[in-house]
Amino acid sequence: MAVTNSPSIQEDEQGPIVDDRDRRAREENMDVALLRQGGLYEVQSESGARYEVDLLNRQCNCPDGENPSTPSPCKHVRRVELELEAGQIPRPDGRLPQRSDIGQSEPVSRDSEVRFKSHLLSKIQRREEELAHLDAEVQALQFVYDVIEEISEGDDFNLKTALSEEYGPASQL
Repeated sequence: MAVTNSPSIQEDEQGPIVDDRDRRAREENMDVALLRQGGLYEVQSESGARYEVDLLNRQCNCPDGENPSTPSPCKHVRRVELELEAGQIPRPDGRLPQRSDIGQSEPVSRDSEVRFKSHLLSKIQRREEELAHLDAEVQALQFVYDVIEEISEGDDFNLKTALSEEYGPASQL
């Protein structure tokens, strides 16, 4: 999955700014990643919220995208379009953009390739850390659920015993 963390897209890179929504799509910090071939992208907004963008249908699950009275497209759809046009994200078919696709004939330098790989690896590492944090939360909630279940059965409940049964003798230290 290719991910970009583009702070902004300048006017000269993608033509004139059309309206306020277009301006925000260019200026706000957003991360864009291809979720699935077929044009399904994920956009993490400046606020940290994550939205799914169906580029082929120009739909987004953000509040603006789901409101039928909001002019289309929302800033997330527009950002995906802008980054795709700039060759910064994979195409909807999953293929990486070719330099000729973005109007440049020079080959990608080894230095820029290394920076891009490094950027991708740091994004993957952050995602892995988020997943580890969520796994820890799930385990903590599961423990609370198990304790509540033990208490609700009406038997005598001993926290040390429950901990040692679940986590071994070291938990009693």
